[in-house]
Amino acid sequence: MSTLIMKFGGTSTGSEYALNRATELVFAQTGQWDHVIVVVSAMDGVTNLLLDCAELSLSSDFSAWEEKISLLRERLEGMIRSIFDGDRSRQPLLDLIYRRMVDLTNICQQIRIKGSIDPQDLDEIAALGERINAHVFSALLCKRGILSQAVEAINLIVTDTCHQSASPIQPETDACIKTLLSPLLAADTIPVVTGFIGATPEGKTTTLGRGGSDYTAAIIGKSLGADEIWIWTDVDGIMSTDPKLTSRARLIPEISYQEVYKLSYYGAKVLHPKTIRPACEDNIPIWVKNTFNTGSEGTRISKSQKPAMDTITAITGYINVILFTVQVEPGRELLMIKDQIHKHLVNRGIHILLSSLQEDEYTVSFAFDRKFLRRAIQVLIEAPILGSFDVPISQVQSTDNMAIIAIIGSEIHTSNIIQLKISTLLEKTGVHTHLMDRDTTPDCLVYLVNKNDVMTAIKNIHDEVIIHEQMIPFKAPSPIHHSELTLT
Repeated sequence: MSTLIMKFGGTSTGSEYALNRATELVFAQTGQWDHVIVVVSAMDGVTNLLLDCAELSLSSDFSAWEEKISLLRERLEGMIRSIFDGDRSRQPLLDLIYRRMVDLTNICQQIRIKGSIDPQDLDEIAALGERINAHVFSALLCKRGILSQAVEAINLIVTDTCHQSASPIQPETDACIKTLLSPLLAADTIPVVTGFIGATPEGKTTTLGRGGSDYTAAIIGKSLGADEIWIWTDVDGIMSTDPKLTSRARLIPEISYQEVYKLSYYGAKVLHPKTIRPACEDNIPIWVKNTFNTGSEGTRISKSQKPAMDTITAITGYINVILFTVQVEPGRELLMIKDQIHKHLVNRGIHILLSSLQEDEYTVSFAFDRKFLRRAIQVLIEAPILGSFDVPISQVQSTDNMAIIAIIGSEIHTSNIIQLKISTLLEKTGVHTHLMDRDTTPDCLVYLVNKNDVMTAIKNIHDEVIIHEQMIPFKAPSPIHHSELTLT
């Protein structure tokens, strides 16, 4: 029996127009597949507002977070009154929003009393957006005459206790998904599942990381043996670079799991990086499609055939990067020290963007997002590897205002032609490359540059090196759709 997972992001559900459009797309597929499962994110902007409430609960202005909650409630209630005018589901949804705002108020009050915000608090608060939107979406499907039921993923996805970036415990998750979703599917009922969230075995709410609704779709797809996963967003698919940087950005019709993973890892707003693994393991194709431009076929992600050598698929950048360099005494084993420090950083949740060693200078280097700075310093202070290899903490230097350029393409790491083209272009345009990651995968080249140079470098590399004849020119969404999608 054929099964389709349809995931809708925040912009695809962030207004009355967007919600109606998304439910139309679900309705169109009900006769094409035996089973359809929907996964939804919070409405556009709602998660940020919820987290703002958490931060404001610690401010000296006692009324600040209460005013923010009132604003959020008014926004959500206004949308419900408009969409469900005269419908019997209107009052239950208004009651649901009231209860969720009470939950939010109670958590904020607890934060204020404690004087600090725990990761678990943030998960409880951030999850409220999805816990509202799944019920709204399901009710709108029912209004269209489609059998549907909202399902909260705290009852489906069993995770570890790593709040804000939890990982599923697969056997328990598989059992819960099959137990709760299979009867609904057998009754021709479309489950609308809350993306982004899960719960520990003890029932404490967790989140899978920002953008984690994509991951939810892949987890469910793997558990149920789905045939395809469709990610609905507000762009035509995966682009060769950010269209804001150059008008020559192109739609990529087909791309491999490995290439998409690297694009996501290095900052491209494509998919949550963890989405790829469950789909890849079961070879489930993922499509990235535009909710507001169904005339575009989108991008297909799969175990695609490798293109010709010496070609580049896409380029992305990661700004606000800081570089740590550790000076090692001559004669010490550089590679071992680098691997051990890397392990300590990753085990503490630090997302390493680049690592390198310079044998002639006896140094090892690590680049990561500046938001991890304090945590990284603490890790290096505590890391036994520094003491055991006589590397005093005083010999750790940091360099700020850096950025990463990641260039993606089949086996380009082994292509002297590509590397020569890029280095020649960067030199010609005056962009200094501080480091290149020598240990990355064959499908990726990673360079460290000054933050002020990254946008120019990406545009130049894209326009002068990357453009492929087979790529489709990017068409910007219509201004009308943009205005209707903006939730203010």
